Amino acid sequence: MQCKWCAWLAVLVSGLAGGVIGNAAEPANPGWKVEVDILHGATYGGKYGSFSKGHVHVDGNDRLWLPIQVYFPDEEANTDAYAPRASMVVMISDDRGRTWKITKDKSPALARNRVTLPGGVIMEMGSSGWIRYPRTEIQRLQKLGFHVWDLGAANDYCAVIHDLWQKTSTDGGKTWKKREIHKQLPFFAHFVARGPLRRLDDGSLVFLAYGYGKDERSVDPKTGGVGRALGRSHVFCVRSDDSGKTWSAVRAADGKLSPLSTGFSETFPVIESDGRIFMMIRTGLASPAYSCASVDGGRSWSPVVKTPIHAKHPLPRKLRDGTIVCSYQRRGAVPYGVRARFTRDLGKTWSVEVVLRDDVPISNALAEANTVQFSDGTLFTAFQAVKRDDRGRVQPFIAGCHWTRNFRGPLTPRLPVPPRRKKINSK
Repeated sequence: MQCKWCAWLAVLVSGLAGGVIGNAAEPANPGWKVEVDILHGATYGGKYGSFSKGHVHVDGNDRLWLPIQVYFPDEEANTDAYAPRASMVVMISDDRGRTWKITKDKSPALARNRVTLPGGVIMEMGSSGWIRYPRTEIQRLQKLGFHVWDLGAANDYCAVIHDLWQKTSTDGGKTWKKREIHKQLPFFAHFVARGPLRRLDDGSLVFLAYGYGKDERSVDPKTGGVGRALGRSHVFCVRSDDSGKTWSAVRAADGKLSPLSTGFSETFPVIESDGRIFMMIRTGLASPAYSCASVDGGRSWSPVVKTPIHAKHPLPRKLRDGTIVCSYQRRGAVPYGVRARFTRDLGKTWSVEVVLRDDVPISNALAEANTVQFSDGTLFTAFQAVKRDDRGRVQPFIAGCHWTRNFRGPLTPRLPVPPRRKKINSK
């Protein structure tokens, strides 16, 4: 199977040398931008679908790295983000996203959750991800202490996150030793939300996760077994001061302050080596995102603040001048598309909204929009959306957009316009 989908991907990405000129921005944001086609999941023999992981990375040579997940409808629904047979591949581009190829090297894609400790030891944090079970297993899983996500009768399955683990390697990543750490922490239903794991200047290790406090589980009075979660989920800052031997956690964002009954969930942080941390926090699919910050390596946190950003995945990135850009999907109201805002004061104030795309016909098809910066200051935002073909059929695609902070004017320096240009067809 692996060889088969690699061949399909090779066909799909070969010849993507031409870019695509995106729709003009809204009048409030006049300017010039170039949108390039990364990958169409439209179908190749009716066998292929795609879902972007969102975390595009750029290295010192302006090479782009983009991890994606691929699905096959004959195995699992291609729109199912919980498909257990989904495979990750990594796309790379040496020409700023105009052409792409597949690489087996996944290290840049995994680097967000890896650090190198003194002595050359490599450490990686993660979880096993969503594990699917039949809905008939819900009560049994709850009694075992897991928080269970019931995906509804239409899906006929539930999902849990089993563990939170730490892996170390002493031979440069050739072999790994795995150790579970979730039992050390004061919460359960663990999820390492997009990373990253960081080693601070003082030697401490820091990452963010969300879950429910261990004291927020119901208890069966007859058996003493733990049951479902009580209350709302919280965001925890997880720290180690002894190179990962022991871990502790503090509640960074109290779910009781969330506008939704589910609480705060996925976090999207910017972590500086000096201990400054800024994070955006998800509350729902198109609900207002919240933010908070720490200046002491996650030991204490500012109160959570509601932002003007309504998005499922608000992804912040720090630019070279210290400005934080947050790119996200607009899903709550038309026009659906991709947006961005800037902040220079850790989320206290935000810039006006920059419109990168405004013609997506279906809101729930929008996935993570993630921005990186090239060496000349130009920004590149990768995102997943859908469009309609000439027959009105919905086709998923992954694209990228070149732009600058000064979006009201032309790009400087002006990027060369790709030789093949066509408008994206949307109806």
